[in-house]
Amino acid sequence: MLEQQWMPLVRLAALLAGDADAARDIVQDCYEAVWRLQPNVGDPEHFVAYLRKAVLNRSRSRLRRLRTVRRFLAQSRPPADAPPADRSLLVAELHRELLAHVDRLPARQREVIVLRYYSGLSEEQTAAAAGVSPGTVKSSTHRAIATLRRKMKDVPE
Repeated sequence: MLEQQWMPLVRLAALLAGDADAARDIVQDCYEAVWRLQPNVGDPEHFVAYLRKAVLNRSRSRLRRLRTVRRFLAQSRPPADAPPADRSLLVAELHRELLAHVDRLPARQREVIVLRYYSGLSEEQTAAAAGVSPGTVKSSTHRAIATLRRKMKDVPE
């Protein structure tokens, strides 16, 4: 009789618990508990009802535990949009590496990059400060950025 009830009870637990693997465990636990308790039930239909009720209760208990765990994890987890804890260290290291590569650029390219991006000057202001034409600023900037991209390409973003 227990063998005939296995699959219907597993289906019931799977529908209640929402997890087929957990459903097998739930039904197995109920079979074990019923075997251990050996309730004095003369009518087989009552016995099946007893098993069904046990599966229902175990499924409810599992769902309650899962809700509690999820609630706890949601409270203890940083928000999904929060940056990783080591982000500032990684960014600082990337900045150090970038500055080291900027230091190795040819003098004109280094000057143009520093004036344009660190000082925030326009192309015209950079050209006036460096004493070169705006075209030279554009070409030097382009070459410097290409070099920096090549040097930094192995760095994860």
